[in-house]
Amino acid sequence: MVSLRTSLRVMPAFWFALPIVLLAGGYGTALYPSDHYGLGATAMATGALPFVAGFTAATAAWEGARLRRTVWWSPTVRSRLAIVAWAVLPSVLVGFVAFLAAVGVLLVRSGATVPDPTLIAVGVLDLVAWAAVGFAAGVLLPVPVAVPVGILLPFVWLAFVPAMDPVWLRHITGMFRDCCGLNEAMAPAAVWASVLADLGFIAAAAVLVAGRLAPLRAGASALALALPLAAGVALVAGMTYAPVVPRDPALLDCRESSGLTLCVWPEHAPEADVLLSTAVAVRGRWAAAGIQSPAVITEAHRSTAPAGSLPVLFSGAAPDDVITVLAGGLVPAVPDCEMGSTGGIAVPWLGAWYAAAGGMSPGGLEEGFGSTWNMGGTTLDPLPTVDALWKVSVEARRAWAAHAAWMVGTCAEVEQDLTVRP
Repeated sequence: MVSLRTSLRVMPAFWFALPIVLLAGGYGTALYPSDHYGLGATAMATGALPFVAGFTAATAAWEGARLRRTVWWSPTVRSRLAIVAWAVLPSVLVGFVAFLAAVGVLLVRSGATVPDPTLIAVGVLDLVAWAAVGFAAGVLLPVPVAVPVGILLPFVWLAFVPAMDPVWLRHITGMFRDCCGLNEAMAPAAVWASVLADLGFIAAAAVLVAGRLAPLRAGASALALALPLAAGVALVAGMTYAPVVPRDPALLDCRESSGLTLCVWPEHAPEADVLLSTAVAVRGRWAAAGIQSPAVITEAHRSTAPAGSLPVLFSGAAPDDVITVLAGGLVPAVPDCEMGSTGGIAVPWLGAWYAAAGGMSPGGLEEGFGSTWNMGGTTLDPLPTVDALWKVSVEARRAWAAHAAWMVGTCAEVEQDLTVRP
């Protein structure tokens, strides 16, 4: 076994440990933070894996080439597995520390405390897989080729494959930056698909370095990679770009006041009373303005929210922030129309009316809805329409809102008419 002093002197994994840790942590500052959600923060931190895995594979390739040039790769008392394990262990450990640096930065920026252990485990398996690939490259290729291959292959796999079509290909890479909103959990299928792909890389690398390279061994290595990769693809084929499933609604914290029930995720529980108080006030103003609204407001995923409830995700507890979210939730969703929706122009008009009726401040209305829509080079402003709505009867407001909601929800060609009529 090589002494620690010798390892520090001859292993590039130790030479470049500090730079890669700083790079991973620094890159974490450029990624989007989560909303106090440990799973979301950990998933976003996997965005550093293209760099970290490249470091791991390149330094493992160096070790593979070094062992190939020495008697250590000749028959010895220790098994080849033990030799490989000790050779790539520093690369994996330093890569793991760098990955944890990215996770730590995202946790701090997200206001979260506990990372997701499943995604940490998949990230570690990613590093082990790329260390195995890099080591095999070092054993089989000259150093000037093996080290660049170790850098480029993980980068292509982790950065370019997620940018390709079909979009679900990204779910076999172990990089899960598209997970997860506060109302979402990690899709188990994506986790298992990435695990299978990693196991395929490890198996393929092991077959390649197990003996003399021959056409038969190369074919066996390709098969060892293809089978688990195909199984992983079968698991995620047809998924959307995001590797998510709805979060368990049993985790919601529900509270009731004045006939209104509010359910929020544990991350928003400390603000639940403030959110509920503001929501009760908004609902009362809506009723006075002739706007009907659900008696249940929930942060559950739309697919699991109770029928007739208002699914939303809060982004702050300030009154204008709460009103913005509630108004946006009350606006119907724009359908996925084959030729696009011409009625989508009504979305900011409805949002502005619901926000104004809910009590949004004049500054908030101007910032959020003043001159918000551009059509044919002309900037349109919904706020004059809001002013007109205050001057007509409740029945006229309801008729206008019903027409605007119909415009939003139809795929038919509609006239861009949002005139307020008495």
